[in-house]
Amino acid sequence: MELVMRALASQWQSMASMALMFTVTILISIWIQPYHDRPESRAFGDAGTTKAGWLAIEFLAILVFTALILWLAKKKLDWIIKWGVLFILWIALSFTLVPIASYMMDAEEQPFAFRDEPGSGEMLWVSDEANSFIVDNGTHLLMFSDVGGLETGTDGWAGATPVWEHEIPNEVNESRTRRIVPGPDVFTYCDESKWMRLDANDGSLIANGTDPCEISFSSAEHDWMVFSQNVLYMDNPFQDYQANHNKIWMMPDNFDGHEFLLGRTLTDNSMLLVAKRWAGVIELEDEQHQQEFGDANVTVLWEFSPESGDHFTAATFGHSPWSGVNWFDSEDTDRLLIISSDSGQLNGFTWNGSEMSSEEHMAFNERGAFDGPIRGLMVADDWHDGQPNLWVVDGDRMRMFSGSRMVEELTVNAPAGEGAVGLSLHTVPNEAWAEVGYEDGVVIFVENEGWHSGVTYTPATEPAYIFVDESGYLIGFLNWSWIVAIVLSVVLMVLLTLYPEWYVVNTVGILTGAGVITILGVSFVPTLILFFMVVAAVYDAYAVYRSKHMLDLADTMIGLKLPILLVAPQDKGYSFLDEEADVMSAADDGGSANIVQNITIQDSVVMGDVSAKAESAASGAWKAAADSAQPPPKPAKPSGDALFMGLGDVIFPGMLVISALTFLPDGAGWFGMSLALTTGLGALIGGLVGYFVLMTYVAMGRPQAGLPLLNGGSILGYLITGVILAGSGALSFGISFF
Repeated sequence: MELVMRALASQWQSMASMALMFTVTILISIWIQPYHDRPESRAFGDAGTTKAGWLAIEFLAILVFTALILWLAKKKLDWIIKWGVLFILWIALSFTLVPIASYMMDAEEQPFAFRDEPGSGEMLWVSDEANSFIVDNGTHLLMFSDVGGLETGTDGWAGATPVWEHEIPNEVNESRTRRIVPGPDVFTYCDESKWMRLDANDGSLIANGTDPCEISFSSAEHDWMVFSQNVLYMDNPFQDYQANHNKIWMMPDNFDGHEFLLGRTLTDNSMLLVAKRWAGVIELEDEQHQQEFGDANVTVLWEFSPESGDHFTAATFGHSPWSGVNWFDSEDTDRLLIISSDSGQLNGFTWNGSEMSSEEHMAFNERGAFDGPIRGLMVADDWHDGQPNLWVVDGDRMRMFSGSRMVEELTVNAPAGEGAVGLSLHTVPNEAWAEVGYEDGVVIFVENEGWHSGVTYTPATEPAYIFVDESGYLIGFLNWSWIVAIVLSVVLMVLLTLYPEWYVVNTVGILTGAGVITILGVSFVPTLILFFMVVAAVYDAYAVYRSKHMLDLADTMIGLKLPILLVAPQDKGYSFLDEEADVMSAADDGGSANIVQNITIQDSVVMGDVSAKAESAASGAWKAAADSAQPPPKPAKPSGDALFMGLGDVIFPGMLVISALTFLPDGAGWFGMSLALTTGLGALIGGLVGYFVLMTYVAMGRPQAGLPLLNGGSILGYLITGVILAGSGALSFGISFF
């Protein structure tokens, strides 16, 4: 023990410096975690956070990267290694510098939050643009469009004035289904005991009757009704309802008018109908047929049904995000039909004006984006930028997806309630963005417990550049904070290339490590991170003790002066510029250093793990042989040696810290901290304990693989704090392979 303490005392400066850099790197990642804690920052989106298959692909990438670097080094292609790794490091560096610059330069964004509204009634119809809707409050039908006041949080719904209203005659039986279907300049209302045909512009009554229809709609030539679940009747407005067999067609067996979800008139003689067990486009006949009752079936032009045992829960029809033009331009003719199911399936179909086809850009089912019943859907433009967004109410969350790849940009807790919800959105001017026409979006959310609203604000910071295509379609925008961060990252890369001294290497290494830690930590739940850490520790031990290929890899990286490691000089006389390119392999052969090095890659971001270099002894070196039975000699005065730690030794424990902070449930922790932060710091402290144990081996001249001890300490720290505070919730995240 005395020898251990003497050895530690002789190297305490470099070891303490390394522990400080270890801690600072993870603390920076904690600082920038809120910026990256959003769906578009996760490597595989929200759905990928629990998929073990993606983690397996990540580990395979590590092996491929390692093999590639070794092959390039063998072929003396060091320039490819250097510039390739520098490019990857520049990307990783930006992950840290962009949020830091944003914190310092950008205005604070206003978060989306729901507030309760005094509205009442059921939302029966929403326009294709989603900014107009019709409400049935039990006594009246009320048409609203661009409801003002909701964005202010003051007058709100109480001050809303309908475009028109129409009294519903007789008392409505709440047990009956009430439906509205739009037609050419009309709306048709049915409640199973009566029907009304209203002018779409002012709500005035055009015609009405007492036929027991479940759905009614109009085509260019005739009015139509559905009764007895699947009987389609060509209505004659000049005579009462009667069983005229020549004007009756049978809908498909799976169609049930009581389960109606959505209807749209597509052309003069075609109608889109969606019910819980069938969706399709039917042809509307011009003339009566000559067959007996029940023998004539409707002509189905297109149809889609849910899988066996499943049923549709919601449907929406609006402008397509993939039309190639702004939705408010006259050239926009494409419409998008989206249908959701009880099992979480989401299917999209494009109507191009003449036919319905499957939308190939819809890939939610392939990646398992939704686990349970989908309660509501809407296609609406949140900023009036010309790009429709897809809004999905999935269980207790409302999520917004944007762009051609449907990237998840918003996830908020939905108001409490169960069952189907109604959604509408309109935009209001924002002076800061008036020049380009962007506006704040106001979302109206209706469920069985009440009405709610929330605002999707345009960015609080005016951008430096806005990128649009020739038609004005928004591509993106660039803030000054991004420009500053990118320029600074380039400056650091240039400085690293021209003068890779240890303090430059450490600066870049700490910032790079923090960025990688955060991106990976928000991409996978703690259970997967724990598994990844165990596998990485086993691989590290094999690569160091058996194959030893990581020592050769480390020599290559150090020879190129790449910041995939942290350097802690033992004294002022040290210069990383003078470090030999074979320092790792020399140590393994019994030379002047004890070093363990491993380089990995994750998502094209370089990571490493621990290497340690013990200071020279009086004879000029510690004996490196791990099986030496002789006690080490008394350490001599330092002579320009240093301690090395590869970034992977910081990244793996840091990933667990950030994952805990991101995915653990809400709750109280210790010392006034949250449950998630307490557990994350427990993993950090555990990693420091593992680091101290590792340094005792290093100080005694006994080479060790870094990850087994560092990962082991972090895992133990996480389990102790996590299980105590969260119980099984610290490990239960619904893991699946894909």
